[in-house]
Amino acid sequence: MGTHSPEQGALLTDYDTNSAYSRAYYTVYTNIRFDWNSEQSRQHAILLVAPDSFPGQAIAAANVAIAAAQSGTPTILVDADLATPGLDQRFGLEARAGLSELLTGQSITSQAVSECLSETFVPGLRLLGMGKKIIQAYEMSRLLGGKLSDVLAGTRQYLAASESKPGLIIFSSPAVLASIDASQISAVVDQTFLLIAAGHTTRTQARKAQEQLQRAHAQLAGIILLNV
Repeated sequence: MGTHSPEQGALLTDYDTNSAYSRAYYTVYTNIRFDWNSEQSRQHAILLVAPDSFPGQAIAAANVAIAAAQSGTPTILVDADLATPGLDQRFGLEARAGLSELLTGQSITSQAVSECLSETFVPGLRLLGMGKKIIQAYEMSRLLGGKLSDVLAGTRQYLAASESKPGLIIFSSPAVLASIDASQISAVVDQTFLLIAAGHTTRTQARKAQEQLQRAHAQLAGIILLNV
């Protein structure tokens, strides 16, 4: 898989659907879709993550989410990057309760998830932002390890109750080599895709990230090459 990215910070909606930039992301989504049997009732969850931090990794996840929603798939984008949250700002949304509130709350139900979701300007795409509650990095890792499966279960229940067909849940997280968060998320979702930035990601970084994800028993499904 690959994307032609003239600008790392550009949302897909800024481009004509026939542009090379747009077609590349629709191709990425199509490849993901081919590898996912949406005839099953279970809502599909994936992680899009880079080996090492670089500008544009969260936007890449957002663009795959936009392509999915515009292709008719009910989609929830989850901002799980404590270090550099801000997908809510990218979509022009005000910060509200989100993932941090769910992780620190007493009960993670589909109703609790629903109250933390924001509708974006893209029909069919909802955002679960990082939230407004401040969490220290070590605490975030502990909470992800203990409660993420409950967050995912609540999100799946919400999609199943609110949509007539299976949806897609996309996590954006810190880079694999930057913290343990990505590995913990990868152990819970159905598939993980590595984002490799041409001219930035080294072979050593890609190899180390792959090894770390494999130790977490991630289902590595493919590589998305950015900025080719």
